[in-house]
Amino acid sequence: MNDFKEKIENDDFKQNTLDISKDDLLKEDLWSIQKAAEQIKQDLSDGKLSQVMIHTVDSEFPIDFYLESDIINLPFDDAKKVIHFFEDGQETETKLYLSTRCDYLNASKFHIDHISDGDMTDAQAKNAMAIMRGNYETSLENFNKKDEAEKEAK
Repeated sequence: MNDFKEKIENDDFKQNTLDISKDDLLKEDLWSIQKAAEQIKQDLSDGKLSQVMIHTVDSEFPIDFYLESDIINLPFDDAKKVIHFFEDGQETETKLYLSTRCDYLNASKFHIDHISDGDMTDAQAKNAMAIMRGNYETSLENFNKKDEAEKEAK
């Protein structure tokens, strides 16, 4: 746990970015999540923590998904909070989490899901893409409501 926290705080992890089209997201095309999972698997085998951002390039609003090797369902940005969940020096297993960041998703502009305890299976990849699509659709609905409210205010 301490090693994890130190690595994140010192930016000692691999960070990669993939671009995905809105069409691929809506079709739940698995290429991006599978490529992200392969990258994380390689990084972990090299002894590195990993984060892969999947950016939707042609969305009506900014929305990004992050696949991370993590020890708890907190994004890397909140690594300091990890000490509240584990005892000092406690050994923990690395898992895969998918987080979504979007101003229109919800009040916190963030959501995180546990995807896998190890290598991602095809079923888990499909589940991750379904979560991504669902979070995009929720954000789009909220974005459109905001636009309607702004038009009514004028």
